[in-house]
Amino acid sequence: MSHSPITPIVIIGAGPAGIATAVEAMNRGYKNSEIVLLEKSGEVGHMIQSKYPNEKPVLANYKERMAECIGDMCITDMTKSDFMDYLSTTIKERELNVKFHEQVEKIIKLKNGQFNVITNNEHYLCDAVFVAIGNMASPRTLGVPVAEEVASKIFYDIQDISKEMADVLVVGGGDSAGEYAKILCERGHKVTLSYRGGEFNRMIDQNRDNTLKLIKEEKIIFLPSSHIKEIQNTKGLPLVSFAEGDYKPRPFHAIVTALGTERPTKYLSAIGIETIIEGEDIFSESKMEGLFFVGDLASGKRGGSINFAFNSGVKAIGKACSLYLDCDL
Repeated sequence: MSHSPITPIVIIGAGPAGIATAVEAMNRGYKNSEIVLLEKSGEVGHMIQSKYPNEKPVLANYKERMAECIGDMCITDMTKSDFMDYLSTTIKERELNVKFHEQVEKIIKLKNGQFNVITNNEHYLCDAVFVAIGNMASPRTLGVPVAEEVASKIFYDIQDISKEMADVLVVGGGDSAGEYAKILCERGHKVTLSYRGGEFNRMIDQNRDNTLKLIKEEKIIFLPSSHIKEIQNTKGLPLVSFAEGDYKPRPFHAIVTALGTERPTKYLSAIGIETIIEGEDIFSESKMEGLFFVGDLASGKRGGSINFAFNSGVKAIGKACSLYLDCDL
């Protein structure tokens, strides 16, 4: 493991929030060589690239997170492909210094106020750290007994749902559940939707209307107020039993859980970051002064959006410039 020279700004994560943070730092006078983005995967925007179906649009704003852009980075609703091109173009035009396959293993606050960021490859000494890893890597699980033989048939998105998996159970009642069910229907799958509630109050209007239409047309089998009790193995397929006697046990080729995500608190704790402090602004600073959360990690329970993530990076850099960084503006 080598020791890098001092890099004033270290950004963990090369997704929307991380890239916007780097762009704003350059706008404040830092050179691209003075900023490093550490990305554990091999691509920018990895969570969106790997978790979003190609048919799913990337929305500029989501629910109450209606953000007017305050920095250089800003989008309108667009396709996944166009959004990934936008991120890649920004990286190229700004010549951002992205280190791929760099997993942060520890962050240590030094007595002089700087940080030692330790990855699987190097040590980085810096003046400020911006954590932009998002929440999508930590999906909520079903929390029920699952037979080991069919555990591989449970998915957290639909990227790996093949045509051969003809009969699919989607679990959840939020936007992702509705979108997954719709896309799977369009791909020709038989779709059953299990939701512990009765009405889709958590969905945006468009997704709720689409889901209700498909249910009315009997293209989605809807199991309202249903709670999965256990998943057993029947001839290599997951056999789903429900707590409600009205719903008989049924086998499926695949189960897609769309129950939202959890904050990656175990990982953050393991690398030395204390619990995230909920703030009233669109970013938050940890108990370690000079370490900021941006993007989804700063959005709290209300959830985030792409333009929110962009703005979050801008605001966080502004705060860091006023306290910890030597910025031009």
